[in-house]
Amino acid sequence: MCEISIIIPVYNAQDYLKRCLNSVLNQKFKDFEAICINDGSTDSSFEILREYSKKDSRIKVIGFNQNQGASIARNTGIKEARGKYLGFMDCDDYIEDDFLSELYSKALNSDADIIKGADMKLCYIDGKIELDRQNEKIKQNKLNFWSQYTTAIYKTDFIRLNNIDFPKGLTVGEDPVFATKAAILSNKIDFAPKAQYYYMRREDSLNSRFWDEEKIKSYIKYIDIITDFALEHNITKKTNREFFERISNDILKTREHKARYNKNFYNALSNLYKRYNRKIFNYPIKLLFDASVLARAGSDLNERRGIFMVAYNLLKNFKNDKRFEVTLYLKNCFDISHFKKDAVLKDFDCLIEYFAVKGLYNEKPRLLSNPKFNKNDYDAYFSPAPYSGLEHKFSFHTFYDVIPLLKFDWFAIPEKKAFWNYYIDTINENIYGFCISQDCKKGFLRFFDAVDEKKLFVAPIASSNNFSPDKDKNKINKILDKYNVPVSSRGNYVFYLGSVSDPRKNVFFNIQCFIKFIQKYNIKDLYFYYGGLGDSELCEYLKVNLGKTYYDYEKYLVPLGYIEDEDVNIFYSNSMFFSFLSLYEGFGMPPLEAMMAGTPVICANNSALVEVVGDAALLVDAQDEDEVIQAFSEFYFNPCKKEEYIKRGLERAKMFSWEKTHKIIANKMIEVLSGKDDINAKSKISDDNGNNWARRGVSCKISS
Repeated sequence: MCEISIIIPVYNAQDYLKRCLNSVLNQKFKDFEAICINDGSTDSSFEILREYSKKDSRIKVIGFNQNQGASIARNTGIKEARGKYLGFMDCDDYIEDDFLSELYSKALNSDADIIKGADMKLCYIDGKIELDRQNEKIKQNKLNFWSQYTTAIYKTDFIRLNNIDFPKGLTVGEDPVFATKAAILSNKIDFAPKAQYYYMRREDSLNSRFWDEEKIKSYIKYIDIITDFALEHNITKKTNREFFERISNDILKTREHKARYNKNFYNALSNLYKRYNRKIFNYPIKLLFDASVLARAGSDLNERRGIFMVAYNLLKNFKNDKRFEVTLYLKNCFDISHFKKDAVLKDFDCLIEYFAVKGLYNEKPRLLSNPKFNKNDYDAYFSPAPYSGLEHKFSFHTFYDVIPLLKFDWFAIPEKKAFWNYYIDTINENIYGFCISQDCKKGFLRFFDAVDEKKLFVAPIASSNNFSPDKDKNKINKILDKYNVPVSSRGNYVFYLGSVSDPRKNVFFNIQCFIKFIQKYNIKDLYFYYGGLGDSELCEYLKVNLGKTYYDYEKYLVPLGYIEDEDVNIFYSNSMFFSFLSLYEGFGMPPLEAMMAGTPVICANNSALVEVVGDAALLVDAQDEDEVIQAFSEFYFNPCKKEEYIKRGLERAKMFSWEKTHKIIANKMIEVLSGKDDINAKSKISDDNGNNWARRGVSCKISS
């Protein structure tokens, strides 16, 4: 009987073995045994072991005639150990003279199943020594003890009673399996910070060679073993999340570094990753929802449009989806006092990653990280805006359009740069993107090589308001008064809503066609109402470019300026038809809203507009005057056609809702997170029951 048993597998280590054994025999602590298992060495290692065993009876030698692997050697040592505690060494490593005394002294004053020594020192052939810092991580979460198992001693009864051993047949991962099982089952891990272990990094060691099929197969087994073991032992939710996050990252890194140049290996690890995610997946999904656009808008109604309403309506639906547990995320501090007053926003917790702290003597504010924020506590990150505030393993983003790149001449240099910077800093092959239209998706694939087409999905958006037909004459008259529409300009009207001064919206051409239409048919009872910011700028442009024609028809052109949300539906509902001749749209909300309000629509036949209106609008070439005038005449002179397109529009509009948008996004997130989004990557590498392991030799060099 002794206090500590040290188990040392030995295989062809003649150049390093004496230093290892000397460091053991020089220990200040004397009550130990060193069980050395010669694993079929073909060099002089066995002779060295016998020589040392003759000098000191504490060296116990077990000999294998053939190499059986380190796992069997270590398991044999566990069976033979007579000490109250046991530990492990690799035959090319060495320890400080007080290594065992420090560990044992701590063990006497602790009830821990595992006593861990100092952070391991990594020794390179060129003499360089690095410290592998793991102990602080292990103190935070004992499941971070998956490496450096040789720097610790274990209660022998604890190891044997729990049948903790090294899995046979693995060439990769046998050590982490032992360490992980020990960590999960241990009551706690205590530390002896002065017990120093030196680990040799040799270029000819197993983990420094190229990986072949056997190692890929071994790695897959290793991941399956520790994953299943952790799931079987019901580790706590927080520990569970941290532990599985580490394994997930390890799979991705292994795929990147060990299988990059071999398609079969890459596919095998991709399939492992998907299968792994299916195993660990559970509800509710902890989602970080980027609230930057919600915070920036504040309570200003003018800002609560566009992307704000996309974010707001999606968040409203996530609130009611019990499969998700949503936390709002802000990278930096904002004034979010208005969140508490909002019916939707008030119900969410909000985490800020960095706080700005003012420095002394008027120094610039410093950013301090929030110690309570850890992105790995969350399953996924979603940004409803076209920029990213956070890098996460599962990042989902909403993409809107690439118009500044498609229509380069329409935008000022600063706008184009800002647009480019938004996306170039966000997009990479790991991002999952939701495009608001199929045309939007094509645009991103065209301009951004980093986009993975298989990770880009179409999720059409919807209107932020509940539009419906409302032809109440009292309401329209009150609203015409509100917007100061002259009595002489009231009657049947064509309606346009959107940015008025933006050349892309093509409003000048729209008005030109309208004037030529009423000129051609001598129409005196039809007006063109246009709402949106920039009407004064457009008015000046019309005066300059139409000259006398503008003044002759001025009363038929009615600028409304900014239309408040509660009034838009009335303007849509009471118009004879809606004319939208934009030259390019990432989606095209106004035509959808007009259809919802029971208004027939004339729409440009370009970009995503065709996806939105389908066959429920009269489609025209947005630059063909004759086509546009003909479309005007179809609705003005043909009441039956007008009614037909009203019905078509109302039916078409039912295809779009925030509930449907949310469903697409939420279900796709779940598919990705649960590993069900299989991209049909068929591997030629099979499991234990298969016979189709490709024998193609080495694939790529790895670092140890």
